[in-house]
Amino acid sequence: MQVDRLLARLILPPLLAVPGVASAQEAIATAPTEPVELFRAVCMGGAARLTRGMAEPASYATLPLPAQRALGESAEADAAAALKATAPAEARVPNTIYRIAGGNTYLFVPKAGTNAGILADSCLVLWLSSGEDYLSARKIVLPGEGKVPLYARPASKPDGATFVAAPSGTTQYTLATFGGWIALRSYTPPPSDPEKAN
Repeated sequence: MQVDRLLARLILPPLLAVPGVASAQEAIATAPTEPVELFRAVCMGGAARLTRGMAEPASYATLPLPAQRALGESAEADAAAALKATAPAEARVPNTIYRIAGGNTYLFVPKAGTNAGILADSCLVLWLSSGEDYLSARKIVLPGEGKVPLYARPASKPDGATFVAAPSGTTQYTLATFGGWIALRSYTPPPSDPEKAN
């Protein structure tokens, strides 16, 4: 499947309504390869074009175990559950996955119309940390946070496991780390049913 066509299906309808846009291809910028900026463009902005040279199909099974564990943590609702999470089974991650720029950065595209997996409704970027990128990712989840305490950083944990989550409007953001891997996720939780709460 061609990467450009898959993402174009996700973002074409809003672009067609924009006056003065000659073509969707002209209006969409090429996605950055830096993980936090890739997340901003695709998962927050909803529009980015992946070229064949920058993205190649990947599979969940080829990810290292620490990367899978970071994914499992990102799927939880709170820190206590996240830090006990294990790597999800492959069937629970039906998303289309792209390896970015031949490196250790992966884009998980939401899999519309399925309830098969815990991450199916998520847009997610997973990458092997290169240093201070954790702080940039954390600013997306907690934009009002001043300084990040040293005890809250992955380097202060023996296994590098951390978790933060916060809503922004109707979107939920989570940031989970494990073994040097960072999973930055956005999704829209299902509306709560007030009848079930009683």
